[in-house]
Amino acid sequence: MVPAVGHGCTGDVTETTTSTAATENRPGIELRGLTKQFRMHRETVTALDNVDLVLPEGVFASLIGPSGCGKSTILRILAGLERPTSGTVRVHGEELTVGKRPAGLGIAFQDSALLPWRSVRKNVRLPIEVTRRGDEAAIDPLIDLVGLSGFENARPSQLSGGMRQRVSIARSLVVDPDLLLLDEPFGALDDVTRQRLNMELQRIWTARPATTLMVTHGIAEAILLSDVVAVMSPRPGRIVELVPIPLERPRTIAMMKSAQFHELEDLLSDMLYSPAGVA
Repeated sequence: MVPAVGHGCTGDVTETTTSTAATENRPGIELRGLTKQFRMHRETVTALDNVDLVLPEGVFASLIGPSGCGKSTILRILAGLERPTSGTVRVHGEELTVGKRPAGLGIAFQDSALLPWRSVRKNVRLPIEVTRRGDEAAIDPLIDLVGLSGFENARPSQLSGGMRQRVSIARSLVVDPDLLLLDEPFGALDDVTRQRLNMELQRIWTARPATTLMVTHGIAEAILLSDVVAVMSPRPGRIVELVPIPLERPRTIAMMKSAQFHELEDLLSDMLYSPAGVA
């Protein structure tokens, strides 16, 4: 049986997450009435319209939805890179104001964005230099955690795409983040590498859990990694459904072949691709 979904679209899953890391008494991410508009030439484009989303501390959540629905915009607002037009944004109970980044932020994008002249170790070290947060003694253990021991002194040009993304994940974790934002971190990789790194990310996140929000177009990826999946409508983006993922951790390749996993895939696919699914 698949779980009940969040009909009513309140965007509050404080009581439905299955993560043992989640702390149900305090929201980790709280978006209330979030709206974002852009000026394009002489027109105003509404990217996000009255988004409500409440996720408990310590949860791993994913955002899925059509291209252009505002998924990445939500992440950029949470990271302090975009200013909301209206609404409130709180991270671990603290309201974010214009230009303010949440404390203890780790972020990884689809493009690993490594500095080409720096080694793996020095790329991982960069957030410590910028934020003055984190422990340099954690750098080598993190490089080992993401499976790159022996490549500490390699430059990005000497690494495969998957290895560069591993460096990006290690860099996002070096500040021991309270909030981890992932914007399609493996979206540019081939399916085999992507699945392997999904399993690695699950292992890494289990070892170093943080309140996590990931944007992805991969339904199976969202189910594999998440405690809850938020489904968004086409632009202007809204949260239209919340689907808890009641699968035990650790999740395995064999679990991905189970009837329960396929039922969840079908449920989310219907929401995304059927006309009634995102109405």
